[in-house]
Amino acid sequence: MATILVIEDELNVLSILRDILTAEGFAVITATDGQIGLETAYAQLPDLIICDVNLPRLDGYGVLKALHSNSTTTTIPFIFLSARASRSAQRQGMDLGADDYIPKPFTRQELLNAIRGRLSRRQGLAQHSAQQLEQLRRNLTMALPHELRTPLQGIMTSAELLGECWETLDRQEIREISESIRISASRLHNLIQKFLLYTKLDLATHDPDDFHLWYSPVTEKSDTLITTLARQIAKQYQRPEDLKLELCAAKVAISEKWLVTLVQEIVDNAFKFSEHTSQTKKRILLKSRINGNVWQLAIKDHGRGMSPEQIRALGAYMQFDRQQYEQQGSGLGLAIAERIAKIYNGTVTIKSTVGTGTTVIVTFPTATSEQIPTENRLS
Repeated sequence: MATILVIEDELNVLSILRDILTAEGFAVITATDGQIGLETAYAQLPDLIICDVNLPRLDGYGVLKALHSNSTTTTIPFIFLSARASRSAQRQGMDLGADDYIPKPFTRQELLNAIRGRLSRRQGLAQHSAQQLEQLRRNLTMALPHELRTPLQGIMTSAELLGECWETLDRQEIREISESIRISASRLHNLIQKFLLYTKLDLATHDPDDFHLWYSPVTEKSDTLITTLARQIAKQYQRPEDLKLELCAAKVAISEKWLVTLVQEIVDNAFKFSEHTSQTKKRILLKSRINGNVWQLAIKDHGRGMSPEQIRALGAYMQFDRQQYEQQGSGLGLAIAERIAKIYNGTVTIKSTVGTGTTVIVTFPTATSEQIPTENRLS
């Protein structure tokens, strides 16, 4: 049973609303002025609020503003009820975030249609959120044990071998075991840092007040920076011949630190999820250019690719299709890149075909521009 809060100072209208809603099976809470209504909403957290505009002490607009400033009430569907039927009055209410506006007088059916429509929409959003959360749980459950267990097992096994057999091991064997421990510890450290980074970026993109903390000097020589970084990653994968660079000189409006992080995540993914090839046409390509005031970078690989559903699901999700694939890596790279781009007024576009490969297109303003024309993108 849905609970509806009705805030109305005209007692006859309030009585009619209560009777209609009660007859339809709703639980009804009432308030006769804006301040009491606001306090009731905070205390009861109703499923929907119907509110008159002209109210004593605090008008309907003030009630809505206060509700939207509180994280616990900002998503409650809100319907204005008012004798002000002008388009400007309706626009004012909708601009403040109201879900609907019902002018007085109204019919029973108009009222019920508006209520059911908003409750249905809220239920749909709740179900969608629940599905996303469940998908996240499944991916975390599937990926984290593997990602954490593998390096931990490597550390524990090597440490046990070193502790039990140190007297019989020669210097070279001890050196090899120590290196194995170092590699496993580094992998575990990087995984933890990546999750912490994702969380930090996610919080920043949802809190505009923190955006100014991320802005810093531009990257002066993006081509030199990316060339060095991409070659380092290719060398780590022992695949320098798989890398092709077509980069232009550009001054980009993002700090060098975060451009390095973004490019590193995307290029690392390109190598991680593609195989070594002797075919020139299937190399991993990094290509940049300037379109007007926009710098664009495309990273193209010929790996296994992603489906449209997998692209839409990008977020704090793990490597897709863990059941079929066992590459090391949490799959957070693209999500991290997307959030960095958002903070710096950039974009990340993913074009991918399963079994063919993926192209990630990154755009940022050049150092002299302020915004990105969305139509200017690499194909």
